[in-house]
Amino acid sequence: MSGNKAPLQRLLMALKNLTGDASSGTSREVAELHRELDERREEIVRLRKEYALLQEQRRGQAGRAADEAVESMVQQFAAPLANLGAMQARHREQGALNLNDILHVVASFEKILAERGMQQIGQVGEELPYDPALHQMLDSSLPLPGQQVRIRFVGCRFKGKIIVKARAGLVNNSSIRDGSRI
Repeated sequence: MSGNKAPLQRLLMALKNLTGDASSGTSREVAELHRELDERREEIVRLRKEYALLQEQRRGQAGRAADEAVESMVQQFAAPLANLGAMQARHREQGALNLNDILHVVASFEKILAERGMQQIGQVGEELPYDPALHQMLDSSLPLPGQQVRIRFVGCRFKGKIIVKARAGLVNNSSIRDGSRI
C-alpha cells in the first residue's frame, strides 16, 4: 500500500499503466487496491452499524429522561392532588368547600409548574399594551399594537414558547359591575 496517494488516484495510475500485457507489478497494485477497497467497504458497514446502535441508544436515553421528568412532576403533583381528592370527598359528604383551601392547591400547582419553566402571561384585570403575539381578543375588536387592553384570562408560556395567549378585551369596552371595572 502506498501511504500518501488516495486509493482512487492509485487506481487511476494503475489503469493508465495497463497495456495489452499487464506487468506483475501493476497486477499486484490493482489487487492491493481491490483489497483496500474491500477493507473500506467493511469499515463503512461497521460504521453504519455502530451509528445505528448509537442512534438507538440515544432514543432510549431520551425516552428514559422524558419518563424520569414526567415521574418527577407526578411526584410533585401527588400531594396537591391528594388534597384535592380529600376536598372532593368532603364536598360530597358535607357540601361545603373552603375557597382558601382550593386556592392553596391551585397555588401549589402554579409553583410546581413555575419551577419547571412555565410563566404566566398577564394578571386578570391588568391593563397592558396590546401585543398580538401574547394576547387574543375576546371580542371582534382589533386593537392596534400598543393600544391598552385588559387581561380577562391569563395566558402561559413554557420555556419561552407561548402555550396559551392571554385573553383580553379593550380597556374602553370594559364591563362595569357593582361600580368596579372587571
